[in-house]
Amino acid sequence: MPKNKGRGASVKTYLAFIPAVVLVAFIVYLVATPPSPSLTTVTTTAQTSVSVGGQASSFSLNLIDGQGLKDQKFDFNPASGKLVFMDFIHEWCVHCNNMAPIIEMLYTNYKDKDVVFITVAGGQNTDAQKTANYIRKHRVSWTAVFDPQLEVFRKYGVRGTPTYFIIDPKGLILVKLEGEQTYGTLAQELDKYLRHR
Repeated sequence: MPKNKGRGASVKTYLAFIPAVVLVAFIVYLVATPPSPSLTTVTTTAQTSVSVGGQASSFSLNLIDGQGLKDQKFDFNPASGKLVFMDFIHEWCVHCNNMAPIIEMLYTNYKDKDVVFITVAGGQNTDAQKTANYIRKHRVSWTAVFDPQLEVFRKYGVRGTPTYFIIDPKGLILVKLEGEQTYGTLAQELDKYLRHR
């Protein structure tokens, strides 16, 4: 009889650890799994077809910073001779807010590697002041422009935010990524071009 009591106690001990093991496994899964590319906020725009390998569009929009909308225009020439990392965001987009620290880290690590960063902030369901607050909150220190009517969003076929483009020095679209991405994914895409130039 005492043998059976010992076996019952050890089974109870093992059973007590099962929830802890399941919890640890779940946490490891969450940490190890990259964000799903489908993590985007839908944007209402008329679509144009923009594809990888196609020519990026030029545009002219007002600059915006943490203080507000500027009178100064920014004219984007895709064939600038520089590698361009362009992100499309909305200030209210949860996924854009999640990605902001990653984009800031990317900028910090690549700004001296001849990569130009441009943020195109959309005006859907927001205004310039709320967008300026986003820029200030997330310390966006690179070029940011405000697209109140989503004209540039339409030119680039942006269906959701965040959306990222990498454009080569001749103005060809190398990469288009939608939704939350890991730092490693974005850095790998930039490195792929920087290694082969």
